[in-house]
Amino acid sequence: MSVSRSNGTKILLPRSGPDEFWKLIHDHFAGDDSRRWKYLAMLALRENAGWPLDRIGNVFGHPKGHVTRCLSRIKQELREEFQAAPEFLDLDHDLAWATNEAAPHFTGAGMLPAAERVSQP
Repeated sequence: MSVSRSNGTKILLPRSGPDEFWKLIHDHFAGDDSRRWKYLAMLALRENAGWPLDRIGNVFGHPKGHVTRCLSRIKQELREEFQAAPEFLDLDHDLAWATNEAAPHFTGAGMLPAAERVSQP
């Protein structure tokens, strides 16, 4: 499977496991930005492990409200950088706007670069 970034660059998505996924996140999103990595760790604890906000706050030394703001910020940054493909959104292909090139771009769940539309091999 591959995705394309908003600038049209195609990226092949790994099928071998989480190591390649995180390398992709490093190479195309977080790089050496320690704040982004910290926020991604908070997001992983919340979304993947179901940790409560106050426990995440305990780990990072932040109050619950700050953790909430950190999660909102990283989610927004991910949405700005990555776009979910229609396949992930489970949209009805018969919708009139689905074929309209002026249709809005959806972001979020796919977590892969926005300009890189997902296509099945």
